[in-house]
Amino acid sequence: AVVSTQSGHYGRGCNVMVDAGIIKKTQESLGTIIKKPPLTEKLLSKPPFRYLHDIISEVTKATGFLEGLYDDNEKVSSAIKDKDSKMLYLQKAIDAVGLTIGTSLSVRPSKIIAGQEAEKTNEFLQYLGRCAGKGADNEVVKRVRKGDKPTKKSESSKDGNKAKKPKEEASKGKAKERDSSKGRGRREQSGSKERVSGSKERSKERVSGSSKERASKERPERGRRERKEEKKEDPSKEKSDKKEREHKKDERKDKHEKEEQRDKEEKREKEERREKEERREEERRRRKEAEEAAAQQPDSQEQEGDPEADEEKPLTNGFHETEDTTPARI
Repeated sequence: AVVSTQSGHYGRGCNVMVDAGIIKKTQESLGTIIKKPPLTEKLLSKPPFRYLHDIISEVTKATGFLEGLYDDNEKVSSAIKDKDSKMLYLQKAIDAVGLTIGTSLSVRPSKIIAGQEAEKTNEFLQYLGRCAGKGADNEVVKRVRKGDKPTKKSESSKDGNKAKKPKEEASKGKAKERDSSKGRGRREQSGSKERVSGSKERSKERVSGSSKERASKERPERGRRERKEEKKEDPSKEKSDKKEREHKKDERKDKHEKEEQRDKEEKREKEERREKEERREEERRRRKEAEEAAAQQPDSQEQEGDPEADEEKPLTNGFHETEDTTPARI
C-alpha cells in the first residue's frame, strides 16, 4: 500500500508515493515521544524542512537528545532561510543519529530539501525516535560539533572478507577431497556389511514367515476344538445361560410395561386435574355473572313500596277507627 499527497499544512508539495508501512513505523517510533507536530501520512510522505525542524525541536525538548547541538539562531525555523543553512541543520541531526547507532545513514540533506527520498527521510526519523528513547547523549553532541562523521560498518568488513576468501576456498577444496576419499571407503565397507545383513534378514524372514503361516492355520482349528470340548463337558451350563438370558429378557419386558403403565396413570391424573380446574373455573365464572346481573337489576320493592301492604292498610285519614262487631243492645 502507498500513500500519495499533493499538499500539506507546512507548504506546497508534489505527487509522492510512499509505502504506508514505512509511514506507520515512523508514527510508532515518534508517536510515543511527541504529541506535535501531527504525524500525518500527508506530511510524512513529503516532509518539508520546517516540519522536520519542528519534529527535531520537540524531540529535543521531550527527551534531551541533541541538547546543545544547535546554536540559538538555529533553534528558530524562520531564521534558517537559505539552502546551505537548512542542509547544515539536517546534516548535524543525521550525523548525531549515525554516531549513536554506530553507522552512517544513506539519507542526504540536499534530497530532503528538494522533496525527494521520502522513504529514507522516514528511516532517519525512525532512528531519531529510537535514539531519543535512550535519553540525552552529550558525548555524541561533542563529537558532531567537532566534525566527527559516522562510518559504515560494511566497508571494513567487506575488505577483510575479500582477503579471506581465497584462503578459505583453498582450505575448503582440500577438506572436500579428504571427505570424498574417506566417504568412498566407508561406503564400500558399509555396502559389504549391508549385503551380509540383508542375506541374514531374508533367511530370518523365510523362517518366521513359515512359522507364522503354520500358527495361523493351527489357530482356528484349535479354537474350534476347544469350543466343541466345552460344549461336551458342560451342557448344563449352556441351558442355564439360556434360562438366564430369557429371565433377563422377561425382566426388561416387565420393566417396560410398568413404565408404560406409570406413564398412562400420570397422564390420566393430569387430565383429571385439568378437568377439575376447568369445572371450578366455569362455576366461578357463572357465579360472578349471576352476582353482576343481580347487582344491575333495580330493587323495585325498595323504590315503589309493597302494593299488597298498601291495600291491606285501611284509610283512616289520621283517625284509627275500628269496626264495631258487637251486637247492638235492644
